[in-house]
Amino acid sequence: MNESMDDAGCCLLSVAWNVAPLAEGQPGSRRADLRRTVVSVCRTAGHGARDWAARHGAGTVAEYRPFLQLADVAYEIATLLLLVEDFLVPDLEREHRRWAEIEELTVRLTELAEWTSAFLMSDEPVRL
Repeated sequence: MNESMDDAGCCLLSVAWNVAPLAEGQPGSRRADLRRTVVSVCRTAGHGARDWAARHGAGTVAEYRPFLQLADVAYEIATLLLLVEDFLVPDLEREHRRWAEIEELTVRLTELAEWTSAFLMSDEPVRL
């Protein structure tokens, strides 16, 4: 079970590591851009979380939970990106549904990335 800021940092770095080999794609494609974003956000937040844990300890659930949520959302985006544009039988409706879900998750990824960044840069508690 993930029960510390260090665990959350490790989760984020794991997501980044598992997406990174797939980061190459058609230059300028939305899919490739999102993959690069997921990798960058997870690496930055993951290293930040581990550095924070080294200085402050395990942290509270309220402190590390948003980092775990960020890892979860990033993992879900990465998984859905595997399912779009690569298929055995083209299904435009299914692809549109998946892209809609990816875009919705991307909004949440941005919110969590902003929160985690603010948390790591602040000495004061940050509310999510």
